[in-house]
Amino acid sequence: MLRDQCISITDLRTKTKACLEHLEGGEKYVFVNNKPKAVILDIEIYEQLVRPEFAELSESEVSGKLKVKIKKSKNKDKSEFINI
Repeated sequence: MLRDQCISITDLRTKTKACLEHLEGGEKYVFVNNKPKAVILDIEIYEQLVRPEFAELSESEVSGKLKVKIKKSKNKDKSEFINI
């Protein structure tokens, strides 16, 4: 485990955005009282490891119905989406 992969729970609480930067470079370990308690992964890595059903499909694997829904969703106004 490298030093830049370690995050204290205090840093995660106070500097969340900075702690979550560069996750594509690998996982980050969250430490509580100097003991590893959790791992934070980039969403793409998580989806590949844990949720392979979320992996990207090739265009030939997407049904016509889904293509229509995708096209409709691209035309939606941003105000219709939830801001997370």
